[in-house]
Amino acid sequence: MPATPPDRPNVLVFFCDQLRIDLLGAYGGGLVRTPNLDALAGESVVFERAYTPCAICSPARASLMTGLYPHAHHMFNNSTPGYSYCEHLRPDLQTLADWTNAETGYETAYFGKWHIGPAQDLFDSEFDHTHPRPYEGGPAYLAGSHWHPSPNLAEVGRSLAGGRAGTLRMPMGEFPDVFAADLTRDFIRGREAARPPFLCFCAFPGPHSPWFVPDEFGIRYDPAEMPVWPNRYDDFAGKPVYQKKLRLHDVARHGLSIHPGDDEPLRELLAGLFSYMELIDAQVGRVLEALEDAGLAESTTVVFAADHGDMAGSHGFMSKGGYMYDETARIPLIVRPAGERAARRIDAPVHLMDLTATIMHTMAGEPVEAMATHELHGQSLLPLIEGASWPREVHYAEYHGDWFGHYSARMVTDGRWKLIYNLTDYCELYDLQADPGELHNRFYDPDAREVRERYLELIFAEAARLGDRHLRLFRPELEDDVPHELEAPLLPLE
Repeated sequence: MPATPPDRPNVLVFFCDQLRIDLLGAYGGGLVRTPNLDALAGESVVFERAYTPCAICSPARASLMTGLYPHAHHMFNNSTPGYSYCEHLRPDLQTLADWTNAETGYETAYFGKWHIGPAQDLFDSEFDHTHPRPYEGGPAYLAGSHWHPSPNLAEVGRSLAGGRAGTLRMPMGEFPDVFAADLTRDFIRGREAARPPFLCFCAFPGPHSPWFVPDEFGIRYDPAEMPVWPNRYDDFAGKPVYQKKLRLHDVARHGLSIHPGDDEPLRELLAGLFSYMELIDAQVGRVLEALEDAGLAESTTVVFAADHGDMAGSHGFMSKGGYMYDETARIPLIVRPAGERAARRIDAPVHLMDLTATIMHTMAGEPVEAMATHELHGQSLLPLIEGASWPREVHYAEYHGDWFGHYSARMVTDGRWKLIYNLTDYCELYDLQADPGELHNRFYDPDAREVRERYLELIFAEAARLGDRHLRLFRPELEDDVPHELEAPLLPLE
């Protein structure tokens, strides 16, 4: 195993599941109390335009572990038996844990939600330390890969939104996110000066729904004071047909209403979500406190990120999927390099695979462009943090389907405009400056033709650069011949 210089920094990654950025004060959110994350952001680099490669859990997580887009790592949708394309990550690909152990001498650990295949895949991975195996005792959710709190774990204390959110009568220490934090704290506290540096993931299962917290923590927000997102009631005029159908599905599934003014169930759900996010913030604080107490804070690069965002009621949707709205496409990305405590904000378009390359650069001491089996689709953020120029003009994202159907979409955005290609449905173009809620599809608007052509060039260029051959089927000149009713809404809104 290669020798490791004693001054090589540790890397600690907090990784959330399904976190929309406006729940954090660092991204302009003022609704949820996140003092620990606000403090971390206040001495870190905050990437204002960070994105997921795919707004589905398993593909995004596999992208972080391989540095590849889903079209290359082949975990196209959630690794759930019964409908997924691929229940396990490709065995012929080297992962971040494999590369770290082979090339750096770092000690590796992963605690919390995995969801890149079943739990056994994590136990069989190259990570030196993981959470306990199911047969070793501990909470029942250790047998799974999701870890999401639900009434399956404990009796419901306070029920919100017809039992879809609330509190669970279980000890704080057994709650999944607290358990992940405790394992991370124990790992940090167990470090010895002579031991090699570490790469450690603290992977919170939250704030993915269902939105429950322990009774002891409690619901800390009044449902009556919860906001209604400005784009809550999208009429979907000129939008893809599948979005209209999925909206109706979400309305029925979550007991919501399509009519303005009937928002009590959503407000109760959001009270649960906001409380859950506050609990996660508290766990971040506890782990960072352990890092300080162990004398490792200055020698550790700290990262806070998420796999993708969450609609949480925006556009009437309650999760994520084929739609590529900013609520799901954008992610938080906060980086505090070892030895640095200075607030900075960077607005270049970056993504999760850049985080992979950044972690590798940090551990190797120099930029790394490939693992043993493949070239990386991202590049290190450290030169950008130090002031170097960034060559990427837009972010490119993919969608390959999930339980609502296996259909493809691609997206490019620079934060000013966003173009979405849907092979089997209407395409989309949004003016994010004039229409931040993404309510008005401009793809078929003659007045936006010049912009549309420019972003079509960008999406084809990115697909070619990344080796994504799917767009070879797309013929933009045929789009104007597709019958469509641009003014047809989902349902008349009262």
